[in-house]
Amino acid sequence: MSIYIMSKRNIFIIMKRETMKMIGAIGFTISVLTIYSFLNYFYEKNRLIAQIDKQLYSAAVAVPFVLINDFHDRTITSTSISLDEDNQNIKNLSKLNDQLGTKFLYTVIRDNNGQYRITSSSALTSEIKENKEVHYFMPYPDASDTLKTSFEHPSINFIKPNKIYKALYVPIFSDRWGTYRSIILPIATLKGNLYIVGVDMDISYVNNILKENTLKTLLSFLLFLIAIIPIVMTYNSMLKRKHEEYQEVHKLYIDHSKLSTTDSLTQLYNRYKIDNELQIQYKNLQRGGNPFALLILDLDYFKNINDQYGHQVGDEVLKLFANILKEHSKSTDIVGRWGGEEFMIIYPDSDLNKGFDLAEKLRLAVNESKETLRYNLTVSIGVGAGVYENNITLTQLLKSVDEALYQAKKMGRNQTRKVR
Repeated sequence: MSIYIMSKRNIFIIMKRETMKMIGAIGFTISVLTIYSFLNYFYEKNRLIAQIDKQLYSAAVAVPFVLINDFHDRTITSTSISLDEDNQNIKNLSKLNDQLGTKFLYTVIRDNNGQYRITSSSALTSEIKENKEVHYFMPYPDASDTLKTSFEHPSINFIKPNKIYKALYVPIFSDRWGTYRSIILPIATLKGNLYIVGVDMDISYVNNILKENTLKTLLSFLLFLIAIIPIVMTYNSMLKRKHEEYQEVHKLYIDHSKLSTTDSLTQLYNRYKIDNELQIQYKNLQRGGNPFALLILDLDYFKNINDQYGHQVGDEVLKLFANILKEHSKSTDIVGRWGGEEFMIIYPDSDLNKGFDLAEKLRLAVNESKETLRYNLTVSIGVGAGVYENNITLTQLLKSVDEALYQAKKMGRNQTRKVR
């Protein structure tokens, strides 16, 4: 009866293990996708901002080339620049603004009274038509602290056109709503007059792109979850069905085994007989009797043989394997078929090392058998021993040997593992 209970526990453990594997795989996939989405969000945001900053800097550097070379050496008073030149500057900067895709281009000086004034700027077509453009020397009362500070850190000398400027202090910043990004470029003329080139760019589209990407990611997550639900349900249903089938077949097998001590196919002891012999050996051990080794043998990939050659060939392979076990074991050994492609050997008056030697002998015999060579038949074996000093139950012994067999399977099959 204890073997029957152990078998039910085994199938439950296997079902639980497989379910945990499925849950773990799904959780791992979702975690990877989540981390990837976060990283991709910040990477894409930084990439777009870096692209904008490069565009801002290029626009700021281009502004002085649109103006006359000595323009900011002449911007001293409100009458220093003619209206025609101012209008031409507005026209040129507006054209450059459209070409670069920026929002607003302008230059600022600080006059002798410490006031900040616009010296040139771009304008929208509608502003020009309505005469609402910003003209030369208009006050700039909304000068930011960053712009004011930039007058204290001039880093570029505007010497001649087509020169590549390498700025040491170029503030680039966004407004608090994240809709605009600006650059303030301090420049010194040949005569030492300081002015600021400012460029504003609309970056609201960046947030739109990031929102669109986030929505796509969330949609992908949703589709992924929807897609795996039927897979998980089917998988769990399959495990449950297999469990029920196993229990039904196992019960029928046990009932049939009680009628005889011999397995009809292999002519080895059947499970019922093995169960009884285990009980006898264990009770003898508890009374201070001799120890015994216990071997559980499982044919590797036996299902593949059934699938490839058919169940009749599979039965013949089981018979061949049973013959190998009988040929290479002693008459005092208790050899039986435990169920399916699993076999068990009780090795009386033996210990763990002797049991391991027998297991290796049997494993090599299977490998070297000419009769099983065409099927590439191999066997994995778990070995344990019942020793009086260990003081373990029969259930615990069976579990430990089964775990050793599991390790043999896990480590690549066709090998023997001892109970640790």
